[in-house]
Formats: sequence, C-alpha cells, structure tokens
Amino acid sequence: MRYWLFAILLSLTFGMLSAQSSRDSLIVYDVDTYAQFEGGVAGWNRFVRENLDIRDLVNSVDSTTYVDYGLKQTAIMEFTVCENGIVCDIEIVNKNKISPEFAEKALRVMEKSPKWTPASKNGNPVRTRFKQSIVAVL
Repeated sequence: MRYWLFAILLSLTFGMLSAQSSRDSLIVYDVDTYAQFEGGVAGWNRFVRENLDIRDLVNSVDSTTYVDYGLKQTAIMEFTVCENGIVCDIEIVNKNKISPEFAEKALRVMEKSPKWTPASKNGNPVRTRFKQSIVAVL
C-alpha cells in the first residue's frame, strides 16, 4: 500500500453562510468580486497537495479509527479572507465527523495559506466568509 495521499478533492463554495457572530458584523456577503487564491482553483489544489502531508495519518489508522471516521474523510472548513487577503477565523464545521489527527492537519494547511486577492464591493476590498472542503482518501 502506498503511503501517499491518493486524492485531495477541493471545492470552493461561495456565498452567504448561516453562521452569525459578533466577528461577522464586518463580513460582507454580497460582493462584486469574490476573493481568490493566487492561481485560482488549480493554484489552491497545488498548495494543498504540497502542504497536506498525511503519511503519518495513514500509518496511524487503526480499526477503531476506520470504524469511527472511515478511510475517506472530509474536513469542511469555514474561514474569513480579510481586506488585506490574510486568511483568519478558521473553523472546522464538522470536527466531530473527522479524526482529530486529520482535523489538526487540515487546520495547519489553512493557517499556512498565503494571502489571497480579497473580495471587493464597490471597488473596495472587503472581508468575506468562505466554505472549503478538503477531502483525503487514505
């Protein structure tokens, strides 16, 4: 068995998220231009592939982990892209449905993200919220 990542599937979901909190008061949902990772979806896929190392995770999967979480795990991330393009306020929406080890790795990748081109509204950069799925097939 190869101890490499067999697949990473990514999907960006744009638009309004239902989560509302005090920090979301500065979030703009109705934007003219969505925030974008340098290089678009292909660039983001490359970044995640190069920075998500799950080899030790593959080695740690035992029968209990397999039964609890399966060999295909999807981390659904919510995060904010600020006016300056920095990724912040990162959360895993489905933390109880993925292994703690994979959750840690997915968070680490999101925290390493370089700056994005921020969203804009009326020609001005604005904060916006995203959902991002990171799927690993072990």
